[in-house]
Amino acid sequence: MSAFQVQTMELMQFTAIVLMIGLTLKLLLLPRRVEENSVTGRSRWLMFGGTALLGVQFVLQMALGLREKGVTQAVMLNLTVFTLVSWLLSLAILRLLTQGRLSRVDAWLGGGVWAAETVLIAAAAMTDGDSLLGDSPLLRTAETVGSVLYFAMQCYYVVRVVTLLRRMRRSLHDYYDYDISQRIEWMQVSIWVLAVLSLFVPAFIFAPGRWLMGFAVVFFYGTWYFVDSFCDYVKGSMPRKVAESLTPDPSPNSLTPGPSRKERGVYSSSADNSSDKGNHSPLLARGAGGEASGGEAVESAVAQWTAQGGHRKSGLNKSMVAGQMGVSVNQLSQWLRHRDQSFWDWLSDLRIDEAKRIISQHRDWTNEAVADACGFNDRSAFQKKFKQKTGLTPAEWTEQGE
Repeated sequence: MSAFQVQTMELMQFTAIVLMIGLTLKLLLLPRRVEENSVTGRSRWLMFGGTALLGVQFVLQMALGLREKGVTQAVMLNLTVFTLVSWLLSLAILRLLTQGRLSRVDAWLGGGVWAAETVLIAAAAMTDGDSLLGDSPLLRTAETVGSVLYFAMQCYYVVRVVTLLRRMRRSLHDYYDYDISQRIEWMQVSIWVLAVLSLFVPAFIFAPGRWLMGFAVVFFYGTWYFVDSFCDYVKGSMPRKVAESLTPDPSPNSLTPGPSRKERGVYSSSADNSSDKGNHSPLLARGAGGEASGGEAVESAVAQWTAQGGHRKSGLNKSMVAGQMGVSVNQLSQWLRHRDQSFWDWLSDLRIDEAKRIISQHRDWTNEAVADACGFNDRSAFQKKFKQKTGLTPAEWTEQGE
């Protein structure tokens, strides 16, 4: 390597060390309330381990001057550490998505891949009679195979995270009266960044110079985004909101069977996931006695709640609404499932109908006033949903009615 390339490499390594120290300290200094939730607390320490390992890796790279010795020696260290780090970071997200209920494959795949890489590299070095810091065609082949294993591992974790994110979005969509799923988008972005980095390992990690600098830019930004987004997430209210939307209804009067053992490995379907804080109405009691069916009782409770304008309040969730109606959460969920509607879509339909009535009676009202009167938490959400349901904006609807 030229003197300029050596200086550039040392600068990159020093920058990485400073970045990892900063991110590790940020994770270490998170508020104490993060530890009160076992899911976020353990995810925090998994991520802490990942950033600390990366910091140690770059210190060793700089202290031993591995890049100056040749790319193979640096790859050996990068590969073994990056696999562990990607495993830890992926587990941190998966714990959030599954509320800590990881499958055995999720929990141990990364460790198995790391062990396989280590055995391959050690076996190649011993076969050639060279040290681990040596360079040989066999050692490079072992590192290439290890890189492919690393990429395959990360592909698995990407598929798992994307699948679980879809389920979580459905659960949130079926529990809250406004869209909060955008607050978990960072998980999908972060896991895709990890996949891109793992693709770079076999593609670019052997390459010196400007190709490695491109890898460094993606790595620095991706790691910072991952940790910074995680910290913002666990410090806010989203972990509580997610846990509430995924908590099974414990009501003994629930009409829906509990989740199977397989479903409990992740979480049950969105229609059955919520907590029951409600009281049970006399209508439901009569239903159990044969005077009215459970479905008719819920239908009557829904009609009464709607007639009283319960849907015009903002900030509702399924548990709150079930409690106001005097039914269990699972009974309300089953009623909605029978209608093939999510909680949010059902409330949105009610609110859009209310908005049409308000617009026809008060043509001088602003969109903000209409949105507030019919239960939407902000104007943009109201306008988006109105357009989606009617094919027209509120202003176009008003003009059409004139």
